Amino acid sequence: MFVENSRDILYIVISFCVLWVTIFLCWTFYYVMKLLRSASQIVEEFRVKIQMLTETINFIRGKVEHISDFLTMATSGVGSLVKKVVTRKADHWLDGATGSFNSSAKSAVEKAVAATASKMRTAARKIKK
Repeated sequence: MFVENSRDILYIVISFCVLWVTIFLCWTFYYVMKLLRSASQIVEEFRVKIQMLTETINFIRGKVEHISDFLTMATSGVGSLVKKVVTRKADHWLDGATGSFNSSAKSAVEKAVAATASKMRTAARKIKK
């Protein structure tokens, strides 16, 4: 017969226990690996989303800088145009209105025009920021 004493029964029980523990450990390792694989996929998707977000932010930043440079160029152009028009009008008015203004009055008008142009440049810089 296969079982002759209690020691043989003990060995059979131990062998079944070892078999079940082995099966349980294999099953546990399988599910742990599935869990780690899912976590890896989640991290990879997160990296892709962060990369897309970074590219979008860089694209928007480039567009804003381009528009800012264009506005700076436009405001400086408008400022110089205003300076020319004001200078031309002031010279015309000074020359045509009266001959009694002296050079100090002309320099005062030129300083006012320069101050206006400076304020326009400052406003353009603030718009750029």
